[in-house]
Amino acid sequence: MNTFNRVVLVILLLVAMVLCSFVFVVPVPTLRVLAQQAGGLADFFDRVRPIVRLPIGILLALIVDLVGILLIVLEVRRPAPRSISVEQTTGGEVTLSIASIADQLKAEVNQLPEVLQVKPKVSAKRKGVVVELDAKIAADAGVPGKAERIVETVRRVVEEKMGLKLARAPKVNIEAVRQAPGTGVTETSFAPPEESELDETSGTESSSS
Repeated sequence: MNTFNRVVLVILLLVAMVLCSFVFVVPVPTLRVLAQQAGGLADFFDRVRPIVRLPIGILLALIVDLVGILLIVLEVRRPAPRSISVEQTTGGEVTLSIASIADQLKAEVNQLPEVLQVKPKVSAKRKGVVVELDAKIAADAGVPGKAERIVETVRRVVEEKMGLKLARAPKVNIEAVRQAPGTGVTETSFAPPEESELDETSGTESSSS
């Protein structure tokens, strides 16, 4: 979206540059042409009935204002950080990309038994890293125990292996699935998948079918 904003800004600046150049270099002909165009536009709107012109004008003004406000917000809004600084380093500054953190979490959690699929979501905040993880596990695995192992794995990877800090307790959304007999196809054992959010003191919370 930033690219779109820049394109719009460049186009507006080019139009303003051309118009201002004509006004400054040949002011009389340029202003006369502009006056003629403005007069023709005024005559057109004058022929439109006020009962039609007013609501349409208000609607167009609102659309233009909303688009302008949206472009301004998108331009001034700070983009999401793509990397985070490693705190446990001395003698220099080291940063890790958000994508590398997510890849490492996916690789480590996938190695846990009964874990079938993992999709981590990592974001950087001022207080540290925020991790939300969607995991599919075998239905015959104990959900609370497996959720606890996943959370501990996330903590170990983020804090010990990468030297980062968790901004809050990891959030784990677990979906227990079972394999159809005689096939390698997995079937969802409950729907919709329920979430398990764990914190440092209370351990685990999750539900299974």
